[in-house]
Amino acid sequence: MADIHEKSFFGQKSAVILKSPAKETPYIFLQCIKRKEDGVWEKETEGKTVKLFVEELICILEVLKRRGLNWRGYHVFKNERTEIFVGWESDDLNVLRIKVGNYNKKLKFPNTNFLTLLLEHILNEKIAFATSGKFESKDSKDENEEIKESDYIVFSENITAKLGLKVVETTEYDLNKNAIEIKAKIKVESPKALLITLDTGNEFWIPKSTVYNNFDVKDKNNYQKLIVEKWIIDKNIYQIFEKED
Repeated sequence: MADIHEKSFFGQKSAVILKSPAKETPYIFLQCIKRKEDGVWEKETEGKTVKLFVEELICILEVLKRRGLNWRGYHVFKNERTEIFVGWESDDLNVLRIKVGNYNKKLKFPNTNFLTLLLEHILNEKIAFATSGKFESKDSKDENEEIKESDYIVFSENITAKLGLKVVETTEYDLNKNAIEIKAKIKVESPKALLITLDTGNEFWIPKSTVYNNFDVKDKNNYQKLIVEKWIIDKNIYQIFEKED
């Protein structure tokens, strides 16, 4: 049984490359590249790479097996936030769209079946070999070696179910040291910001880009848990205290 897996899905303008560095690692890498205007493909270092953990592989497989319509996740790596989306284009479930940041790639049969079988195989390997004991990374000596677990955080992911099937609820991992959890009411929503009221009574605007979990903008009456970048809360609280003084 192979220890390392790599599979590329190329199209005319974009490509997705899946890499599993070792069966003992509880994650894979998903790389996206595109063809430049001069016809030359981006190097992998120029594209976008995300690190997907076992739980996320399970969510993606739910979509590939047509038990979910789509899955969406949000990753933060060294304070850069990236949206990941895997979902079917329409109800006929024939075209799968993979979106990582600003990169988009569509897959059809037989590539969707190939991807399903490959992820199932990798998932079974990782459940068997990456869920106990200690291991040393076998990543090749490239940029991936510099990636540390403390730098990479998955804030949330969810599946939108189809035909009344069970929804996979949000999962949260260890929070970034620069993010804090607050309780707040969402008073007003603009395209890029939220006017929130803290349980202390303080009220101010925060950018949506600084919020890392899902929230309900229609619920104006109840306090919600928000995971927000610490600096924006500190900045607004300081300004409030400064005005009071």
